[in-house]
Amino acid sequence: MKKPFAILVLFLFLTNFSYGSSQQKKPESYAQLVSWYKELEQKYPGYIEIFKANELYGLGKVDGGYDLYYVRITNESLGFHKPEVLFLGSPHGDETVGTIGLYWFAKWLMDELSHGNEWIKWLIDNREIYIEVSHNPYGFDNRQRWDANEWDLNREADYDWRGYNSELWGSVNGKTLWQFIEHHAIRVGVDFHGGARMILYPWSSTHENIEAKSPFSEKKYAYAPPDFYFYHTACLRLGEYMGKYGGKLDESNVGTIPTTIGYEAPGCISAWAYGANIRANPAEDRYVNDEIYGNYNGCGIFWISPEMSVIKDPPEWQFGDENSGYISEVIKLAIHQTDLAQPYLRWVEPANNSFVYGNVDLKWQVYGCLVAEETYIIYSFSGNPLEDGIKGEVHDEYSGKYRGGTYWDGKIWEESIEIPEEATDIYAIAVAKVDGIYGNCIAPQEYGENSYLRIIKERTNESYHEVLNTSDGIEVIEGHIWWRSPILHLKVGGIVEPREGYLYAMGKEIAEIGKTIIIGKMNVRVMGDYEKVDFYIDNELKFEDSLPPFEWQINNTIGKHEIKVKMYHRGGEEEDKVKAFLFILN
Repeated sequence: MKKPFAILVLFLFLTNFSYGSSQQKKPESYAQLVSWYKELEQKYPGYIEIFKANELYGLGKVDGGYDLYYVRITNESLGFHKPEVLFLGSPHGDETVGTIGLYWFAKWLMDELSHGNEWIKWLIDNREIYIEVSHNPYGFDNRQRWDANEWDLNREADYDWRGYNSELWGSVNGKTLWQFIEHHAIRVGVDFHGGARMILYPWSSTHENIEAKSPFSEKKYAYAPPDFYFYHTACLRLGEYMGKYGGKLDESNVGTIPTTIGYEAPGCISAWAYGANIRANPAEDRYVNDEIYGNYNGCGIFWISPEMSVIKDPPEWQFGDENSGYISEVIKLAIHQTDLAQPYLRWVEPANNSFVYGNVDLKWQVYGCLVAEETYIIYSFSGNPLEDGIKGEVHDEYSGKYRGGTYWDGKIWEESIEIPEEATDIYAIAVAKVDGIYGNCIAPQEYGENSYLRIIKERTNESYHEVLNTSDGIEVIEGHIWWRSPILHLKVGGIVEPREGYLYAMGKEIAEIGKTIIIGKMNVRVMGDYEKVDFYIDNELKFEDSLPPFEWQINNTIGKHEIKVKMYHRGGEEEDKVKAFLFILN
């Protein structure tokens, strides 16, 4: 009995068994997958909209009688002129991980939003996330690579099209994608694949003689695009973040399509989406039929093609959940790419509009980029820091490097500010210069001097100005060298003891533990220029103090409670509070 059990354990280990929940993870059909999205739309009508993109552009149904459902995820109440990202369910119907995983990504976003995840809320507020449910619904239902015409839907795009198992924009699927991109300002795109474990990026069949070396290992890659360094570094970081469930992702399986997978893929989506805007990129004119279809203004997208799983259609138990398995990897990939659409900065602590006293440590992080080349804060005690602010220390440790200093590297920037006695408020802003090293492209004699990528031009070229006529109206994208956080406002004063997140014993601060626990006698102390302070436990007034130092000793209180103070100054009133576990008997 022991031997069969040992064999079973070994099998599960070698196949990366995932202990996901018993909930159905793989839909039985395209129709069922669409119905799952519609249920999300009904539950979150202000955030999710599902629509038939083929009907939107008057293209009729896909062969086999299908509609092409696209999904938009964003906080609709904040409008629609936001950086856009696009994820395609696999063009090859039998490669199912990405197609199915994208639904679980959408559900995970809504779950995290409901649970109060501030970062996810920020992304949903500040991005438009689009998902094509499946680029090949006929192939998905029949578990085959081709569509109903036996065409390869990843060989019909108008970039170096050669007629391999396709017609040039022959399918409704391809025409819909082309029209959708032409009516949007997509910054980042992904089409999912399977049958191998790789992350692939352009080129797919052109510029064979252009080579570039990895800045990390000096490995050579042929078919190198002008934005090789950004593509390569971003995809390696993505591979690290995704993890090893389906297999390790590193320079052995991350790279340009022919160099990595071993064959050319003319007419593929990624090369077209990246390089087919020939007005911006005239070196690609020979590969694009713009004389027939017009210029592709929407291209210039940071587009990648991940091969998610060696098994094209893995069994359901391998899909796992948001914590493990292929679903987890799709979520990680999608959130990483969504983040990259535009740089931004977020404060870590203190919280906006909170109280501080004495010296205060300001902490922030840089997102949406590969390297924070330079960052610092500007702060003021009287108003807008951009008008009369004090410049903090300049942090440039990662200047000239290909990656580092970002949220994805685990980097938290920090600066201590000494608060003057007369100060009542602090206003601060964090700024950063990012990804400047990627403004320089390889092989300028072949490609010209400028990046092909919309996201690189926006963050490295101050003179960049692009106007696109989109479904959301006229969208203007302008270049910025410096990126700013929101203004952080801190109020000087408030409760200085007990501090949030600390353990206290007999009035002494013991350690930071993440929760406020008070054992034994404890004085609540308030600092600041106030005329009177009222002390409360759970909204019950306990003590009034009109003379500094403002303090009150907590008596005979056990359990979880809220310590609150009301502070009165110049006819106004402010509140500060600390939630704590109290064990006080006296």
